[in-house]
Amino acid sequence: MWWSVLPQLVGAALLLVAPGLLVALGLRYRGFDALGLSPALSVGVIVLASTLSPFLHVRFTVLPVAIVAVALGVIAWFVSRFRPRAGEMPRPGLWRRSAPFVACALALAVVGARVMQAIGGPEHFSQTYDAVFHLNSVKYALDTGNASSLTIGDMTGGGFYPAGWNAVATLVASTFALDVPVAVNLTSIVLAAVFWPLGCVLAARWTIGRSSAVALAAGIASASLGAFPLLMMDFGVLYPNLLSISILPGSIALAAAISRVSPAWVPRDLSAVLALLLSLAGLLVAHPTTFMAWLTWTAPMVGVLAWKAFKLRRRGLLRLGRARFMVPLIGYCVLFLILWIVLRPPSDASFWGPYHTVPQALGEAIVFSPLDLPAAWLVAPVALLGLWAALGRIRYKWLAGVFLIFTVLFVVVSGFPISRVRSILTGVWYNDSYRIAALLPLVAVLLAAVGVEWICHNPYLSQLFKRVFRRGGPGIRRSGLRTALEYALAAVLVAVAVVVGQVGGVNKEVEQAASKYALSADSPLVSSDELAIFQRLHNDVPQDAILIGNPYTGASLSYALGDRKSAQLHILSYVSPDLQEIYDHLDAVSKDPAVCRAVRSEHSYYVLDFGLLEVHGGNHTPAGLARLDQNPGVQLVDSQGNAKLYKITACGAS
Repeated sequence: MWWSVLPQLVGAALLLVAPGLLVALGLRYRGFDALGLSPALSVGVIVLASTLSPFLHVRFTVLPVAIVAVALGVIAWFVSRFRPRAGEMPRPGLWRRSAPFVACALALAVVGARVMQAIGGPEHFSQTYDAVFHLNSVKYALDTGNASSLTIGDMTGGGFYPAGWNAVATLVASTFALDVPVAVNLTSIVLAAVFWPLGCVLAARWTIGRSSAVALAAGIASASLGAFPLLMMDFGVLYPNLLSISILPGSIALAAAISRVSPAWVPRDLSAVLALLLSLAGLLVAHPTTFMAWLTWTAPMVGVLAWKAFKLRRRGLLRLGRARFMVPLIGYCVLFLILWIVLRPPSDASFWGPYHTVPQALGEAIVFSPLDLPAAWLVAPVALLGLWAALGRIRYKWLAGVFLIFTVLFVVVSGFPISRVRSILTGVWYNDSYRIAALLPLVAVLLAAVGVEWICHNPYLSQLFKRVFRRGGPGIRRSGLRTALEYALAAVLVAVAVVVGQVGGVNKEVEQAASKYALSADSPLVSSDELAIFQRLHNDVPQDAILIGNPYTGASLSYALGDRKSAQLHILSYVSPDLQEIYDHLDAVSKDPAVCRAVRSEHSYYVLDFGLLEVHGGNHTPAGLARLDQNPGVQLVDSQGNAKLYKITACGAS
């Protein structure tokens, strides 16, 4: 089980964190700041390496990633060498320095365990529609040595495809020589249990404060919401969204620093600008819709920045002309509008409709439990307290604005009828409730951190806490014992919070996701019998053969799971005229010479018949592939249960 791949899991975590950490250190970030920025920067490095590799005529492996990371690290050091070190001044105490690491370690343990529970085993794979493309794309990148967004779409006959996740998963697979499903699962664990908590804790510290309570609140909250990361491993399966949302907090932290809505101690110099540019490169290629989510997050920040500039100018403290102030602001608004229009999927891919009424959707958004998930009993009350505190403090009003924006977006996509207005507002995210629902947890994490900070700094609660310890007797008044009791109480509170955080939405989402990874005789994409056929393909099918089959039945996964290429590597792959001829007329192969010409042209002498069960319950069986058992031009080669492998014999030797 999972113990057998533990060394590879640890290695994958180090592999995916190291490139970004090297660049962060080059930019003179230190301590947790450097580690927290590493996920967002690493994806930027990996994306650059995967894009450059084809132009340099080198295979995409750990070597080009290392070269790009070292090069960017050196450039970062050169640019920032004369600047003050980006760090925390004055230096905080040991516990405050350790708290973010402890918070992330807790989240890593909890999220990692829940993701493993959901997946079931390292060799399992998602039984969902998009799994066909994602798994095959990793296999394709391994075979071709190319994981570039500019060319990976060639696999399906398409063009540009944002292949950030594909490059990350391919890097893990190639470095540790892993089978595709194992590499994908280990990548998912690292993204969910390492990238996501690191980014959340960093974002909380850089937008709210560096107290240990804030760090612990963010870490525990990041592990206590069902809508992310588990939802992206359940629905879809949306691996690119899993990657992009896991690095979104780091990019938001950098934007907060540059827009000066962060505390004064957060670095705001050229290092932050360079780090943001690299992280946005990774975010955009990981998934453009999440880049638009980042752009949406920045709107309240820019509003705060404009408001501050306006106040300073009215007081005569800002010596800028009206044009020099208005031009950048108008430029930002115009750029936002252009990107909002351009960076959206085609209308035929944005067909999702609402699933709730407006009041139901509003209720789910307010308690951060979308898509009929049970209430987040731990996070929701504290986050709502944080929202109340944010509304009362100018410093956090921008965060309340973010909550309002994403609440409106979720209510529109989940409760409004299909309309032009709905498409304008939510078409960026495919008009899909699931994709917007996965963006709510980050808002909840930061609001929960604000709520905990308010509790810790509330004078009445502080006085009550002190009185409890003062009434404990003479022994309690000794500072050493009192300190020990305080730490013990904190440990108990943290333990209780971790346990309560798993009740409700997380438990249900683990259960739902687990059903998508279960392998059985009636699995919707690939059944146990079909997988057995895949695993025996090397005995009967030549290495260079192209297999025919109905992709909706999972037959296309012969490539990722059986090392034999399918004619369609994605359910919606391009279908050539010759392939269409086979699909339509294979039943006449014994008497129609055109079919044999097509078979020879496609080099497709083998057919997988996985019955009528399709991943979405439809019926897309091509006419020529029906009733293969009655076709005199084909011969049964292998079978198990309802899964069968045939060879086309009417067209001569393969």
